[in-house]
Amino acid sequence: MATDRPNVLFVCIDALRSDFALGEYGSEKPFFEFFEREGTVFDTTVAAASSTTPCVASYMTGTYPPDHGVLSLRDFTLDRETETLAEVFDAAGYATRADVTGPITADTGLDTGFDSYDYRRRDETVYTDWFEEFKRDVADSDEPWFQYLHLWEAHVHRDLPPDATDDEIEYDASVRGVAEKLEELLEILDLSETVVAVTGDHGESIHDGTLRHRASVVGFNQVPIPLTGKRTRHVRKDVYDRYLEPRGIELEDYYNSLRRFSAVDFPNAFHRVGHSYHVYDFLTRVPFVLAGPGVPAGRRVGDQVRQVDVFPTLLSAAGLDASDDVSGQDLLDGPIEHRPAYLRGVGSEQDRGRWLDGVRYDGWKFVKGRDRNLRQLFDLEADPEELHNVIDDHPDVVERLEGMVDEHVAREGRTDGDDISAEAEERMTSRLEELGYL
Repeated sequence: MATDRPNVLFVCIDALRSDFALGEYGSEKPFFEFFEREGTVFDTTVAAASSTTPCVASYMTGTYPPDHGVLSLRDFTLDRETETLAEVFDAAGYATRADVTGPITADTGLDTGFDSYDYRRRDETVYTDWFEEFKRDVADSDEPWFQYLHLWEAHVHRDLPPDATDDEIEYDASVRGVAEKLEELLEILDLSETVVAVTGDHGESIHDGTLRHRASVVGFNQVPIPLTGKRTRHVRKDVYDRYLEPRGIELEDYYNSLRRFSAVDFPNAFHRVGHSYHVYDFLTRVPFVLAGPGVPAGRRVGDQVRQVDVFPTLLSAAGLDASDDVSGQDLLDGPIEHRPAYLRGVGSEQDRGRWLDGVRYDGWKFVKGRDRNLRQLFDLEADPEELHNVIDDHPDVVERLEGMVDEHVAREGRTDGDDISAEAEERMTSRLEELGYL
């Protein structure tokens, strides 16, 4: 190796739930078991949002959306003054490269600091020739290098491995398949000279494989309404917008209560699939695993850490320092301080009044709507599946956490479309339509 700095491979598997990656549910995945033996695993990493772009910006900068400016899928421009992971590696003499897909196009500004930022088509997956070419490029890279890889196979409209069976839950098969392909990367890398880190951007509500769940998803969302050109999801939204919301009637607690009728043992929405509509743990709890030179082996951390902690931790693993401006903490050096994890449910919704904001802290999760009559408090120790809203039982906790959320949101200070050109907005709208968000 030409330098004492390790190479760094950083992989995000989009929509990767921690519980399915790390063996709480689903099939065995030797790829992740490797990190449990040879590296360090953080099994409760709290995402900054439940949609891709603000999450990626958060771990790429070590800051939250109000600070880095990527507020949602539609408010997508990175603040020009915010330092990125790639910029720090570039300044340290690293060759920097990204291979990405999904909504994180160059228009987001997330290409800042990368020598190359290669965006690929949706159909270029780990099961195609693209991945074989990617492996060759990694093997031939000049050292030291920082490589970011964003994978889409586990996202809605999933890509399954050739050996997937009808008996498997589709989501679990997609994660298993991606993990098996990533094992091929471990085989070609010199792990004595390379730090490998893997995370998810957000979680996912999935098809659970039961007839009960499929009937619920179809009934609540997909049944055509005669003579209207609409489906049941459109009618539900119309009724809410016209009759319920103006009267301050909120249905989220009702929809959440339907999860009690689930026929499976893992937490999941009962009537929908996807992710960006809320910040429940199954939508925001992701894994962060890493292994390589200097990374403690055989260490599993179950305490809450945050997506913003990825930034200083990866730099620390490479022997580099993060600036004091980041919100994250280094998870490898010294004891881990329990800090508030801020979250948002925003998706592609342009009306900010419909956004949700929350904080996960001190054994509680508090969530509130901006212009929606929704306020929720969950006792995560007594109710880890977040089925019981105890907002009326703990006024002191609510006051403290709501104040934290309000102060966090107040830092946004940006108006709609500040730095987004009409051309960039048109390109992003087209991309989101292709991906099924719009």
